[in-house]
Amino acid sequence: MKVENPFGTLFDQIASKKSGAEKADTNRKNFSEILEKAKGPGPTEGKSPLAAPGEIVSKMELTSVQKKALSRGEETLTLLGHLAGLLEKSADSSSLESIAGALDSNSSELLALKTKLEQGDPLAKTIDEITVLSMVEKIKITRGDYT
Repeated sequence: MKVENPFGTLFDQIASKKSGAEKADTNRKNFSEILEKAKGPGPTEGKSPLAAPGEIVSKMELTSVQKKALSRGEETLTLLGHLAGLLEKSADSSSLESIAGALDSNSSELLALKTKLEQGDPLAKTIDEITVLSMVEKIKITRGDYT
């Protein structure tokens, strides 16, 4: 007895289907097409989709008090960054004390500028946060936490 096709047409149908790798490649192409359609048109060439750091502030109308407060706040944050760098290097107590003095004077100036801001100015909350952080670090320095 001679058997030519022992599994019949079912085996032929399964064998003719795509392999797993081919199916995955097709699915990947479909997903990529869907993703590109969902993204929409990309940003125009030469322009960044994000604004530059000072670009938003420069377009805003700020009072002189707000400008001074922003400047003093940036200076205080820079001092805090410098403090972090010194602490990584195990700085001496004299440089830490000078930063503590600078943080104290900047905090005092920030609080004075805050009183000159209009009622409900959102910058006041930022000034409070910067002042609290700088005063806490000043207290840690003078108490000797970092030495």
